[in-house]
Amino acid sequence: MPGRGLRKHGREAAAANTLTEAFRGLDAGVTRSMALGALKRARPYMGIPPRIVALMDTLFKYSRDADWRGGRIPTVWPSNEALARELEVSVRQVQNLLRQAEALGLLSFRDSPNGKRGGCRNAQGDIIWAYGIILAPMGTRYQEFSDHAHIGAEEDGHLKRLKRRLEAVRRKLRMLTQAAMDNGFGEREAWSAMDVVLMATNQMRNNRDIALYTACVQQQEACASALEATLNDGFAALDRSREGPETSCWHEPDFTHSTTTNQLHTAKAVTCRGLAVRRSGAEDVAQPIATVEEEMAAHGVGLGFISELAYELHPTLRLSDEDCSWGEVVSVAERLSHQAGISGHAFHEAVRVMGQRGAAASVIVTLQKYRRGDVHRPGAYLRGMSRKATSGTLKLGPTLHGLRDANRSQAMKCLADTGTIPIGAMLPGLLRKAKQG
Repeated sequence: MPGRGLRKHGREAAAANTLTEAFRGLDAGVTRSMALGALKRARPYMGIPPRIVALMDTLFKYSRDADWRGGRIPTVWPSNEALARELEVSVRQVQNLLRQAEALGLLSFRDSPNGKRGGCRNAQGDIIWAYGIILAPMGTRYQEFSDHAHIGAEEDGHLKRLKRRLEAVRRKLRMLTQAAMDNGFGEREAWSAMDVVLMATNQMRNNRDIALYTACVQQQEACASALEATLNDGFAALDRSREGPETSCWHEPDFTHSTTTNQLHTAKAVTCRGLAVRRSGAEDVAQPIATVEEEMAAHGVGLGFISELAYELHPTLRLSDEDCSWGEVVSVAERLSHQAGISGHAFHEAVRVMGQRGAAASVIVTLQKYRRGDVHRPGAYLRGMSRKATSGTLKLGPTLHGLRDANRSQAMKCLADTGTIPIGAMLPGLLRKAKQG
């Protein structure tokens, strides 16, 4: 082939040659170091790899300020072996870097008749003749690099201000969500807003679209303002409920407050064979103890509550009382207990003592703690819960609320951090939001 062993000439090489021909010297007051600095500042915004900038920095060391005056072509002629030593890469990598730099329009080539690089300077240091790497495209594009660097710096400043606003609204949202949890109103709106800000935090990471970023921050600020208004309304309603007329009889002049009784009750009930025995002096009356399921109901533990806790264990569970059934939850709990190595006897004993719903909830508690490392033998832990239920000392409702609060605290921590957000902390809220929509 006629071109074997010669440098390939294509569209990118032609564009680089055009930039070389357009070079008429640097403007007055502009030095070669300023041209290189403009490239370094513009690099992040123009997508130029750092290794290419390192190559150009090395090539500029072989150039002199006099080479960049009008009517001259800045040319350098180091060998690939010398460049490989300075860059601490192989000769093949140097060849690849030079081709990439030409494709990016940063340099061009002038080949000698024998294909070798070389040159000569006079006593004053001016180039007499040279074949090698031409740096003139850098001078031609100096203003372009400066403009990109200036625009990019302005965008950085704008994005920095938007990030500060987003961080401020995240902190405010955490404070409002905690207030909603502490006071028991506006909680659903709080977690809905948190789901939105969690998604926005992920979407805006490494995003430089200022318009999109601005719209996202404004949306978060609107969510925080709406939640704050909801909480303020709740606090106002609570204050109004406390301002009614004084109806206590403590202030009546003829009222005598008496605390005497002829029947003393023990602080704790005495249990016998699953029955609570209330001793009242002359006779003992046996009454059934409150079942685990009744205790769960008293603490507001329903299907949606259990499904939210079990979502990370079994994502197919739906998150509303209408779409999910206790039969499905019990079936999933039994299957998960078998997968975790809990014997069938332990599960059926829990069903006998606590009922199907209580057993399912106990299995979910056991497996959640097992996944966190708090429990090492899930079967033994479930049997211990059954024994506590038999003796009437099991407090399953507060335990379930504690697990939910721990999960939400983890979500709050993820909201405060910039690290990766667990999908288990996001999906329940997303599904709730999708159902509401």
